[in-house]
Amino acid sequence: MPDIDALETAFDRFAPSLPDPRIRGSRIERMRRLLEHLGNPERSFRTYHVAGSKGKGTTSAYLAALLAGSGRKCGLYLSPHMYTIRERFTLSSEFLSDSIYLDTLGQFLSSIEGFTLPEGLGSPMPTTFEAYTAYAYMLFRNAGCTDAVIETGLGGRLDATNTLEPEAVLLTPIELEHTEVLGSTIAEIATEKSKIITPGTPVFSSARDRAARDVFRAEAAAQGSPIEFLDEAIPSISSSTSLDGERASFTLGGTRFSLILSMSSKAMAENAALAILAASRLGFLTERGIHMLERTRLPGRFEKHWIHGRLVVVDCAHTAASIAAALDSFRSIADPSHSTLIFSAIAGKDISRMLRLLVPAFGRIIITKPDEWKKSDPEAIYRQALDIGAGRDIGYIPDRNAALTKALEGQGPVLVAGSFYLASGMEALRDD
Repeated sequence: MPDIDALETAFDRFAPSLPDPRIRGSRIERMRRLLEHLGNPERSFRTYHVAGSKGKGTTSAYLAALLAGSGRKCGLYLSPHMYTIRERFTLSSEFLSDSIYLDTLGQFLSSIEGFTLPEGLGSPMPTTFEAYTAYAYMLFRNAGCTDAVIETGLGGRLDATNTLEPEAVLLTPIELEHTEVLGSTIAEIATEKSKIITPGTPVFSSARDRAARDVFRAEAAAQGSPIEFLDEAIPSISSSTSLDGERASFTLGGTRFSLILSMSSKAMAENAALAILAASRLGFLTERGIHMLERTRLPGRFEKHWIHGRLVVVDCAHTAASIAAALDSFRSIADPSHSTLIFSAIAGKDISRMLRLLVPAFGRIIITKPDEWKKSDPEAIYRQALDIGAGRDIGYIPDRNAALTKALEGQGPVLVAGSFYLASGMEALRDD
């Protein structure tokens, strides 16, 4: 049997996800044909579909923990991954056995040998994300999952995951992101995300922006789906960050919840509350599930490392609001003015707003490059940072490992933020 490392490169043979506009426009038909060819593995378990601009990964993980706590075998499909591809395909955030990953991979690759999509639908070969998604469904079927929480990739309407008939839809807050693909306004982006709502399916949302809420309400009404917003069910959530995690408390339906979350920030408290709201309404909220939720961790979500006695916090925040939340949490455990920020972001993000929040706060800033395969202009980011923080200690080191080495030569803690694809290649974080 091949080594589990074979899984890391097995999907490199597939087509890039967005090389041809015909692929995006034909995405749903492409996935339907691929899944039909594979015997529709996604129909083997109940599904819960999660979309949004921020918090959808942790909300998905919390929901999966609650499902597992109720006695169900729950798969969890997330993207992207940071340190290993297995992060995309887990049982409630826990890795499956190497044999199931590899056996399913062999089955998947054998099943699609010679398979091609019709002319006119873009690339005849499945894209990488289409292949990830189909493989996830086969993996969860082979593992005997009764349920699976599925996080969308980019958008929702034309996302490869949008062939499901879910038990529930969860929609997290909406921000300006991927504007070149999803639209230039909150309403346009919310419209793309809202299209995962299916007829009669309960919808739970933590969106606060009025434009997004109006879109979600309208789509739910059009689909005959009940919708409930988090701040209407839980008007107040209190939380505080410490090195040990996030202490959160709120009341739902007369029941007081006091949580100690392993993942920090007020955003995590809200994501946990949204998952608890959904579980409560859908009938699978248990005390064991709450305990599992509290222990849930995901890489890159205010993840704390100690390297040579120095605190390095990794947060994959990549929107203005999530950056603000990460900065607020960082302030709870360290003084940014005596800390170093390592920052980079991929194209399509609201980089200017993120920099305006971060640059004035930190004593030293290092701009670097995220994943070499992702479109980014780190030199332009560096120039923006210089404009915002004229006279401040701001450097540009293209190599992210060299950037972390340089940061650790200084004094005080380090925050790594701005992209999922930034910390993933930092070898010191893998070795910690």
